[in-house]
Amino acid sequence: MIETLAARRPSRSTLLAILASASLVLIVVAATLVLRAQANAPQAPGNYALPTSGEIEERFGVRFTFLAVVADGGFIDLRYRIVDAGKARNFGHYTETSPMLIVEDTGKVIDVTRMGLHNHRVEPGRIYYVLFRNTANTIQRGDRITIQVGDERLEGIIAQ
Repeated sequence: MIETLAARRPSRSTLLAILASASLVLIVVAATLVLRAQANAPQAPGNYALPTSGEIEERFGVRFTFLAVVADGGFIDLRYRIVDAGKARNFGHYTETSPMLIVEDTGKVIDVTRMGLHNHRVEPGRIYYVLFRNTANTIQRGDRITIQVGDERLEGIIAQ
């Protein structure tokens, strides 16, 4: 019986080969994860801040603070801060107050299928969001985007 168990035990060279193979698999998996994380990293400089529009703030009472490709490219997250609650009360509820996203290089527009946190109770200083469906990956990280609200435009935004 002891001889039978010894015969089933893998040799030292077999164990080393298995260990080397497992280590190689772990290295490949780790490298893949690192490369994916780098590919999904924002393309804007580390000190990047969205440009602002005094005209949009004055007319609609909001300041855009963030625009990013999220959900594995399936949505665009646009965030804005309320600077004037009275003017922002109807922001996004009507065609003329709904933001559109325009890819500056292609002119493609995203302006439909939105979800947002805006329940008619706007609070000054609070940040709200709008999620746009990114159909056909229209916007990619690093793209330059224009936000248009009514006839006001905020250009040169880098999608994160």
